[in-house]
Amino acid sequence: MVWWAWVILGIVCVAIEVHFTHDFSLFCVGASAFIVAAMTMFSDGAPHWSQWLLFAGLSVIILLALRKPLLGRFQAHRGRDADFQYLIGEVATPADDLPANAVGRAELRGSSWSARNGDSTGLRKGQRCRVERVEGLTVWLKAE
Repeated sequence: MVWWAWVILGIVCVAIEVHFTHDFSLFCVGASAFIVAAMTMFSDGAPHWSQWLLFAGLSVIILLALRKPLLGRFQAHRGRDADFQYLIGEVATPADDLPANAVGRAELRGSSWSARNGDSTGLRKGQRCRVERVEGLTVWLKAE
């Protein structure tokens, strides 16, 4: 294959990575395509099978060597509670009366959640409350 075809393959892989996947797998494949392009540009007509073999080998080596460090470096360390941060500000209703700082159950988005009253006053059963924060699978409620 000609060197510019490897460059195009590398650009396509990196573009897909940037716009869609964000897990550095296609970035590693694109990097190996750029390396094969450079080697093809300076070699005297290496057979196509050797270029593909080099591309496959480099892809695996770069993927195993660089992907995990790149993920650790560039992806935000979200923590275990970050997956439920979208619930903050949602409306929930306690299933039972909740005294101040008590733990019970609440209805939130059609599901029953463990809930803690984060307010200094008690919450009544069925009262509209807002999710103040989320810790694990427990939502902290405050009266509206």
